[in-house]
Amino acid sequence: MSDPQSKTVVGHRVRKMERTRAHILANAIALFRSRGIRQTRSIEIASASEVSPATLFNYFPTKANLAEAWVRGEIRTFLDVLLRDAGDRGIRSHLRASCRNLAMASFSERALRLEAWRFVARASEPTLRYTAALEILFRREQERSRIRADLAASELAEMVAEAIEGGLISGLRESSDADQVTRRLVARVDLVLDGARKRNERVSMPSTKRDSAN
Repeated sequence: MSDPQSKTVVGHRVRKMERTRAHILANAIALFRSRGIRQTRSIEIASASEVSPATLFNYFPTKANLAEAWVRGEIRTFLDVLLRDAGDRGIRSHLRASCRNLAMASFSERALRLEAWRFVARASEPTLRYTAALEILFRREQERSRIRADLAASELAEMVAEAIEGGLISGLRESSDADQVTRRLVARVDLVLDGARKRNERVSMPSTKRDSAN
């Protein structure tokens, strides 16, 4: 039988760790914005967060991990809102709205966000993925027979996540305003959603004469 007091202690420890992590990340983002990511030293982030360098390393081993937590964490926040608001109406219009909000937020700090994404490429592994909300949404759509069921909801979620990242980075690199970033981002996401439509569920290659002979 589990000990309620032990659960309380563990829960308190987890919440404390989450607060410390969020505090470090918030201070890192503030320094990134004032000095740039490359110019910001890890020891400065630790000092601003009032933690030791060893504690900082335990939460974020490198600046790449901090950059990843920032930009991918922001995407996760937008998608969590999407999960909350989508309801029974389907996900396309809500996902487009999330893409638009994400594009506007990112374009306002275009150079810094591109620098952050360059650092993300240096992270040893994706420490912060955000496909959970998308997976739930796709599973709902499959249960309602709105989208194809021959692909796992987790696979569809991963495809959309990759489309979001690719479209956002491409848009920030090549577009001159937030609207163009939005169009690039939405176009990539729409391609995945179009491929997931129910009408594409049962597609088979036509049989050849050789197949018929066999």
